[in-house]
Amino acid sequence: MSGMETILLEGTLSCKAMIETHPGRTRILYTDEKKRTRDFSWIIRKAREAGIPVVPCSRKTLDERSGSKSHGGMLLETEPVQIPELKKTGTHTGFVCYVEGVEDPHNLGSVCRTLYAAGCSLLVLPARNWDAVQPVVMRASAGTFARLSVACVQRPEDLTGWMQSAGIPILCAERKDARPVFGFDWPASFCLCIGGALRGLSRTVTDAAGQNLYIPYLSDMKAALDTPSAAAVFAFAYAGEQYEAEHK
Repeated sequence: MSGMETILLEGTLSCKAMIETHPGRTRILYTDEKKRTRDFSWIIRKAREAGIPVVPCSRKTLDERSGSKSHGGMLLETEPVQIPELKKTGTHTGFVCYVEGVEDPHNLGSVCRTLYAAGCSLLVLPARNWDAVQPVVMRASAGTFARLSVACVQRPEDLTGWMQSAGIPILCAERKDARPVFGFDWPASFCLCIGGALRGLSRTVTDAAGQNLYIPYLSDMKAALDTPSAAAVFAFAYAGEQYEAEHK
C-alpha cells in the first residue's frame, strides 16, 4: 500500500461501493461488533475476500473515531478515489456529463447519485483537490461517486477540444437559442454541459455547443434551478427517452 493520506468513509453504502470498486485502495474496515444485518455481513465477507482487515469495535469507539454518530456502525479507512485527467482516460461513448461551478460536496454527491441512476457513462469535473471532501461526496451520493467513471479537465478548452476530436456533440443547459429538453432526440453519444445556478457555463463551453437545451417551466418563475435539480431534470429527460425506446 502506498503512503498516500487516507480518508474515513461512513455508512454501509459508501463502504460497500468503495470495497466493490476500489478494493486495492482500501486499508481497514471498522464494524460495530454487535451489529449483523444481511447487508452488513455481506460487506464484511467481501472485505475479507479482498484481503481487507476487518476490525470489530464498540459503538463508542466508532463514534470517537468518526467524530459523529451517523456512521451506521461501519467505517472504512481508504485512500481517496483518484480522478484522472480526461485526456488520459481513453474513449468514451453514450451519456457524458460535464458539470461546472459545483463547489459544495453535498451538491456534488447529489449530482453523482442522479447521473449514475440515469445511466451516465462519464462525469467530467473542473480539476481541483476533491480528496478531503470525498467522505461527504460519497455519503451524499450513496456511494455512486465510487461507481461512476469520473475525469477532470484543467481548462474548459480541454473539454471542448477533447469532445470535438472524439466527434462527440456538446449540448449545453443554456436558454439562449435553445429548444426544450422534453422531446429532444438525443444522439447516441453526447456531452451534456451543466453550469452552476449563479455563473452558468464558461463562454468557451457555450460557444462550442451544437445545441442548447432548456427546461420549460409551468409557472412564471424566472430563477434558474439549483444544479442538482437541473441535473436531475436533464438526466431523466434522457433516461425517459431511453426507457421508452427499450420498452416499446
